[in-house]
Amino acid sequence: MTAVPALPAVAKAPVSALPSTLEAQLRQDYKLAILLAFDRFKEASGDALTPARHKFVGFYNARQIDVPDWVRAASPTISMSTLERWAKARATGDAAGLAGRYGNRKGTGVLDSAVMDVKSYMVAVLVENPNLSMQAVRRLLVQRFGEDLELFDGTSRPMPSERRLGVLWQDWKAKNRQLHLALTNPDEWKNRHRAAVGSYSEGIERPNQLWEIDASPADVMLTDGRHSIYVVVDVYTRRIMVLVTKVPRTSAVLLLIRRAVLAWGMPEAIKTDNGSDFVSREAERAYFVLGAAHPTCTPYSPEQKPHVERAIGTVQHSFMPLLPGYVGHNVAARQAIRSRETFAARMGEADADVFQAQLTGLELQNLSDTWVENVYQHRPHEGLGDRTPAALAESCAGREARLVDERQLDLLLMPAPDGGDRAVGKKGIRVENADFWAVELIPHINTGERFDVRLDPEDMGRVWVYRSEPFEFLCIAENPERAGLSRAALAAEAQALQRQFIVAGKAALRSAKKKFTAHELADALIGKPAATVTALPTAAPPPVAALPPPVQPSAGVIAAQRAVTAATPTVSRPRDDAEQARTADIARRIAAPATPAEKPEDRWWRRAQDIEARIAADAEVSEEDLDWLHTIETAAWYRARKNDAARKAAFARAVE
Repeated sequence: MTAVPALPAVAKAPVSALPSTLEAQLRQDYKLAILLAFDRFKEASGDALTPARHKFVGFYNARQIDVPDWVRAASPTISMSTLERWAKARATGDAAGLAGRYGNRKGTGVLDSAVMDVKSYMVAVLVENPNLSMQAVRRLLVQRFGEDLELFDGTSRPMPSERRLGVLWQDWKAKNRQLHLALTNPDEWKNRHRAAVGSYSEGIERPNQLWEIDASPADVMLTDGRHSIYVVVDVYTRRIMVLVTKVPRTSAVLLLIRRAVLAWGMPEAIKTDNGSDFVSREAERAYFVLGAAHPTCTPYSPEQKPHVERAIGTVQHSFMPLLPGYVGHNVAARQAIRSRETFAARMGEADADVFQAQLTGLELQNLSDTWVENVYQHRPHEGLGDRTPAALAESCAGREARLVDERQLDLLLMPAPDGGDRAVGKKGIRVENADFWAVELIPHINTGERFDVRLDPEDMGRVWVYRSEPFEFLCIAENPERAGLSRAALAAEAQALQRQFIVAGKAALRSAKKKFTAHELADALIGKPAATVTALPTAAPPPVAALPPPVQPSAGVIAAQRAVTAATPTVSRPRDDAEQARTADIARRIAAPATPAEKPEDRWWRRAQDIEARIAADAEVSEEDLDWLHTIETAAWYRARKNDAARKAAFARAVE
């Protein structure tokens, strides 16, 4: 084997410039080392240039030329043309030629050099149709641009092969990862790449200043089907509350708000998206009567309520996987859980069986409350400076605006039938094919004035009536049949009170009429000086109440307080003493109707209860009593009282 002297320092090689990267430097160094080894081999052999190259290449590839290990690792073999090209680059001082022009040809391929923008068209097609094969893509490109592409230098080249097009597509995706994700999966791009320099909690300085509410299908299959969860978060303290519901709807939103208000206090603002359960008339009314602003997110912008989005994610990813019946948070996870059993084992099984559902909706609610109270509320939160929601909430105790009475909140969040907007007719207010009446409605019969009506969830025989502008409690109206009242007696009382109301009104007008004469009225109309005309008495304009600050009770809360305490409405005092006495008597009867004398229905109801009690105790019951009981069982008042008693008994059992 021909011995080769030790190599001198490579840095002395005659090149014009040094490469710009370590990889390029390595490529230049090993090529210079091999060229120097060839120079010494040729000098020692005494052969001409071409024969010497042939011999050197053969010896080098047979590993009979001694070179450093790093040179051999960089270039295990060489060829005649390679050795000749390297020698030419060294002779001309072409450092880039020895370092390798990697990257110098980027952007000079056929698609980049084509006169037509073929590459952009290919990218657009694949972004819209990512599952297209390269064979189909090339066929589309050929149909649109032809088999041969005209280049900027005046030449033409054939359309790249399918394999080359695939390489170009992968190269484009690698260089444009963020753009590709934004085009193909905008939601994922928002999560990964969208700049988040600002903060949606900026300016939140106190508890209950802003709540965020959102909903999501629960990632747990229950024995009574899959449910949804609603989550509310107080942005300042990061406290959360979870509500499990079978069907997402406004009533669930109101129930969650009720629970949160009782636990945390009154909110100043509640932020939601534009889902129908959040922006329905019933929901908007609830925000209004609570005195809470209701900002909504721009459509398809969940990042505008990030706190509740993260809270739901925490519930779904940290709590739900611990429960039996977990179905996964996405299709891939769900399919992985399904695949734990063979297809044959899953054949014919319901989802509840496949996912091994064991919990009911009520059990999931109880477990959620326990997890929130014992785990979530005591986790340090980065957004709170590593404090826990429970600790921060405790430090803010006493700063929340709270309701005085829980019953007030029940009134505010009562369901409204078909929007709740009603007028008063001759038979009262009609709700769900039934007429509801109260003497307080007499002045409003067929006036066109609209009222806000709420259903009483505990008694289907009555509704709660509120004025709309301003929002204030008016009365409780009852349906005679459902409440077990005598419609005839009620009608007689209503007509008597209405006559008194009209008589009092006429008397007040007669009193006012005495204050002017016909000629004075004519003088006023034709523009005589005001000094000669006795001014007509006018009522003072109602005082305008300033909107209370957020921490003060809202108009809705005040209305609820009046409903709970059954406030007596104010009646103006007439001038005449006799008229004053009659009007005061009407006011007393309207505000607090006297307890009516015992009705026949009351006696019949007691007799019916006595007979039924004796039947239940197997005591002796006469044929006359049995026949009488069978006769009244079909009466409307009896069925109404019977249903009311059954509802109250069921409610008492539920409370126990």
